[in-house]
Amino acid sequence: MEWLANLSIQWVLVAIALLTLARTILTRRFGDLVRIPALAMSVVAADGLNIRPVEVDEFQFAPAETYDVVVIPREDRAFTIVGESIDRSGMARATLAPRVGMTAPVPPLRRRPVATMTDMGMGAMGGGGCAPEHAAMGHCAAGAPMDHSMRDFAPAPGVKRDPGVQTISPMPTDRTGYPGQGLENVGHRTLNYRMLESLAPNPDTRPPGREIVIHLTGNMERYMWSFDGVKFAHVDKPIPMRSGERVRVTLINDTMMGHPIHLHGHFFELVTDKGAHAPRKHTVLVQPGGKVSWDVTAEPGDWAFHCHML
Repeated sequence: MEWLANLSIQWVLVAIALLTLARTILTRRFGDLVRIPALAMSVVAADGLNIRPVEVDEFQFAPAETYDVVVIPREDRAFTIVGESIDRSGMARATLAPRVGMTAPVPPLRRRPVATMTDMGMGAMGGGGCAPEHAAMGHCAAGAPMDHSMRDFAPAPGVKRDPGVQTISPMPTDRTGYPGQGLENVGHRTLNYRMLESLAPNPDTRPPGREIVIHLTGNMERYMWSFDGVKFAHVDKPIPMRSGERVRVTLINDTMMGHPIHLHGHFFELVTDKGAHAPRKHTVLVQPGGKVSWDVTAEPGDWAFHCHML
């Protein structure tokens, strides 16, 4: 790393320490928004696997997700590492400094974001125009009937009707290009999944032979969560895959809360148009009212698959 030659030994140690911090401490809360004011972060790994470096000023990540970042401080001063909660109710802070005893200003909490129509599973309806997926369903034609009821189970016929299912997203959209609630117009560079690209080619580039669609369902008032309307205590069989089978899994979030979904024993490739260099992860945050697809090669054995809020 040529840039190391231009840094003091104190700053080299600080940069290495920050990289460790990003993987061990800041992964423990749901929906943390991480930034270091006045200091850019180069994201070099996601979930422990190398990616092509991408420079950002802030990122959101969830429990079980990890990002490795490298910073290059060029001033002999302290910087504040800010971990802000998704609801902006509080923050954690740490100081990045070349010497003990130095501090930096702590920014104030930002305004709490308000849920949008997209967060409610209404697609792009909140922003006007007609999204391509709506046009494909004939929703853009003049006078076309549109049912936006979040109680309508028609978009999710396989979901069990149960008191634990409070809402169904009428028009869930791919939100892998979304930085996180409240980060749309912050005025600096924010990370999203579509910016991630694996440094090494994916080990299995076969197309998937079939697709499994899973709805993330719940009742936010009762804090009840389930897959396809069935809570874990009532599950009587696993989601079957054959060893070595290539499968596409599509997760649809029918709630207005983000859900970090974690698969044990595997890395999967996010479907974000990166071809053989798709980002490989073991955890993905499915945004409110959104959907995410990933391809996976099944490993033999029984593996836990769950939301990491629990």
